Amino acid sequence: MKLIRAEITGFGKYRQQVISFEAQNQLLFGPNEIGKSTLYQFIQCMLFGFPPRRTRQKDYTPKDGTAFGGKLWLDFPGVGEVYLERYKQVDRGRVKVRLGEQVGGEKLWKDLLQGLTPALFSEVFTFQQEQLSQLDHLQEEELQQVLLSLGITGSRQLMEQGQQYQKENQKNFRPKGQRLPLNEGLGQWQTLQHRIQEKEAAEDRVQELLANRQTSREQLVTRRKEQRELKAALSQAKEQELHWQQYEEWQTLKSLKQSELALTPEQVQALEGVYQQYQGLTAQLKQIEEDYYQAKEAETVTPQYEFYLQHEGVIKSLLKQQVKGVRLTDEFQRSMARQDQLLGEINDLETQYGWQLPSVETVSLKELDDLSQKLGQIQDQLQENQLQQKWLSTEVTAGEAAQASSAGASNEDEASDKTSFNRQKPSLTLISLALAAVFLLLGIFVLPQFKAILGIAAIACGIGGALWEYHQRQQIALKQGAMAKRGPVATPRNSQEQLDRLQEQAEQLRVRQDQFAESLHQALGGRKIAAWSDFPDYQSDYHRYYQSLLDLDQVTADLQTQDEAYGALLQEFDFLSNWLPLQELDLVGRFETLQQFDQKLTRQKQLQGQQKTTLLADQRKEMLTKINQLAENSQDLLQQTGVNSLAEVPGRIQQAQGQAKQMQRLEELTKILTPLYPEPVAAGSLGVKIARLQGQLNELETTETTLLEQTQRQDLELEALSKDGTLDELRQEQADLEEVLGQQLIDWGARKVAGAALQDLATDLSEQQLPQLLQQAGHYLQILTNGKYRTLYFEEGQLVLQGAQEMAIQELSTGTKDQLIMALRFGYLHLQKKNLCPVIIDDGWLNYDSQRKHQLAQLLADFGQKYQVICLSSDREMVSYYQDFKQPVQSLASIV
Repeated sequence: MKLIRAEITGFGKYRQQVISFEAQNQLLFGPNEIGKSTLYQFIQCMLFGFPPRRTRQKDYTPKDGTAFGGKLWLDFPGVGEVYLERYKQVDRGRVKVRLGEQVGGEKLWKDLLQGLTPALFSEVFTFQQEQLSQLDHLQEEELQQVLLSLGITGSRQLMEQGQQYQKENQKNFRPKGQRLPLNEGLGQWQTLQHRIQEKEAAEDRVQELLANRQTSREQLVTRRKEQRELKAALSQAKEQELHWQQYEEWQTLKSLKQSELALTPEQVQALEGVYQQYQGLTAQLKQIEEDYYQAKEAETVTPQYEFYLQHEGVIKSLLKQQVKGVRLTDEFQRSMARQDQLLGEINDLETQYGWQLPSVETVSLKELDDLSQKLGQIQDQLQENQLQQKWLSTEVTAGEAAQASSAGASNEDEASDKTSFNRQKPSLTLISLALAAVFLLLGIFVLPQFKAILGIAAIACGIGGALWEYHQRQQIALKQGAMAKRGPVATPRNSQEQLDRLQEQAEQLRVRQDQFAESLHQALGGRKIAAWSDFPDYQSDYHRYYQSLLDLDQVTADLQTQDEAYGALLQEFDFLSNWLPLQELDLVGRFETLQQFDQKLTRQKQLQGQQKTTLLADQRKEMLTKINQLAENSQDLLQQTGVNSLAEVPGRIQQAQGQAKQMQRLEELTKILTPLYPEPVAAGSLGVKIARLQGQLNELETTETTLLEQTQRQDLELEALSKDGTLDELRQEQADLEEVLGQQLIDWGARKVAGAALQDLATDLSEQQLPQLLQQAGHYLQILTNGKYRTLYFEEGQLVLQGAQEMAIQELSTGTKDQLIMALRFGYLHLQKKNLCPVIIDDGWLNYDSQRKHQLAQLLADFGQKYQVICLSSDREMVSYYQDFKQPVQSLASIV
């Protein structure tokens, strides 16, 4: 058997690599960690299967989900080329073999291997440094036996097995031994025999206990039988739980027999017809484009004009949005101006009052108005209180005589108030009306785009002036009412009491005033009201501040919407960035530049309308139109079959054909899972079943423990009645001991016979094969040692090397021992009639110097004329020796 080629789908670090092998000697070279040992493990797995996973064993399973396995091509003498593949996830890693038209599996592959096993492959056909280093620690006698075994059988197992049999027998029995198992067992048997001969009598109680114990044991047997049945049922339930994912896949596939992936034959035929038309149109389009580029080479067409022809439709469509762009620009500029105005007004009010509201949602305008109304009422009450206090103060100090004077003073105050009101009226009311008129005129004639804001400002001024005039009139009316309520003149004592009450009432009003003012301040923030005479302006300004915040939110939202639309329209000009200077232009400027560009190249197109490139470009547009029309006409069919475009039709047909593979998978799962799931199993029921079975099993175990304890008590009672035991027990004990001794003696005798047979076999093989082996091994040793040692022979049972002088093997250096072992291994392989397997060497010369490596390369070149030899090495020096002997060298670095 010879290796031809390996195709590694996924194994260790290999992914989709192909490695070819020469028929004779070859060197696969690569640095450390390149994957030489991984390649050896791949070959072994392909030949003999994937080994079971162990904790300390290196795992070569791909971590990225790649299929674990690959393919091998081999050449068998008299058979021909054989192809095999093996994947861990496919058919549980079983091999698939193809020999010509014959396809088979494991049985065919075993027939082709002709008895080659993993152990034989590893021990005989593989050379590794670890195997050589293990022999360095053997004693002289052991090393002699190993070398003899290597030469006779190709491995050290024959001699080792014979020695193992002998050692095992000596551990069990020796003629003069005392503490060995067989010696002790024979002594116990003699003691029991003596006790049986002395035991004759038996008692009724003993017989009763024996009967009861027999009953307990029978019950114990019954319980254990039930335990085995429950354990079998529990094991089946756990096995079902272990394969639950495959069971769910099985059920899914059974319900997926006619899924949405299926296509009817009519749909497949229709899709193929449409796709044929699509292929025909695309082929024509490709030919037109080739003709177009050929014609273009013959014409002088500027890149700018060519760009225009390719994007003419897009440019025309974009120019139709010019009016939209101009309107969007104007709206954006107006919104920006309105935003600046609102920000200025808000900033002025925040600077004046210290307000700082993040948004209008943080304060309620109704609450502010309620607080303002309550403050206004308190101010009116305070003013009335002050007038009454003033009048009572005059009464207390002046009496009746001062009453007239007080009345005159009151009239003067009234007259003064009227005069003050009349004096303030034109200064405030008229100013408010004048401002309202100015705002109205500005909104109508000067700034019509801000007429809404100016109108609101005019209304606010008018309302403010009217409120001020109403407030002043109320103050005059309150004063006149207070004068009217005074009535007849009071005594000084009563007047003083009334004055004290008024002062107390005023103090309470001021406290309430401060409380409401504090609430208003907490709601709005900023600075407190400096003078209560400014409160009407304060109230008007926070109304205006609140409305400005609302308007600013609306304008900001409009600006964001306009900015997004503006940016989207600007992006439509991106494809022109390499052809027109648009980077610094706004939207209107871009439309004007694009319009000039279109007019210029439209005239050029009219002048070149009769040129061939133009005609071909028109044909190309026409062909694209046909393709688009075909796509539109086929839209219903594409939607029915779940295809997004005509180019996806082949993939969709292939996807539908994949349903056949699902049916194949269904058959595989049905074959595997039907014995395991004889009846349907509901989701979640396995856990309940396992818990129930486990509970029943625990109960049986408890019962078994009780029966065992009962049996033990009966045994103790029997022991108390008969210290030496009953006759039946002694006979039973003797029978049990005889059974154990009999099996031990049979095993001891079998090992004795097997060891002798192996020794005789080794002797016979030595007589038949040893002379030829030593001759051929001596030839290979002469090559390896460069003529230092020429022959091998046995003298008095010892292997001797003959050269310039005779040397026993215990006198050899470690390197020469390695060469001797390799010479014997190669000598054994040379004598075999069947070339079962290639020889694989994995860095088996690490301890060699340059001369020994050179001689090893010469030996491999000689041996490779008959055998296929594959050397895996990271030794660059070995590469040069292979090249000296004209042997092929392949670099793994160029493959991985």
